[in-house]
Amino acid sequence: MMSWFWLNIPLAVLFFCCWAGIPLWLTFTRWDAELKAKHAALAARAAAEPAITRPAPAAVAAHEPGSPVYAAAVALSGR
Repeated sequence: MMSWFWLNIPLAVLFFCCWAGIPLWLTFTRWDAELKAKHAALAARAAAEPAITRPAPAAVAAHEPGSPVYAAAVALSGR
């Protein structure tokens, strides 16, 4: 009966090593996965934003000769 007990000890050691070793191995080999995911999310968000923006409506109106903004700008410049 005692021999069955001693035969189970190597199996218990193997089970314990796998139980503790596999999560430790995964942690040590992928310690920067969360950091890489954050950098990837920031890069994707920056790439999705438009690089060229439209001018403000007031700036466009200031360059049209028939607009009141243009007339006021000409009057202030003294032309």
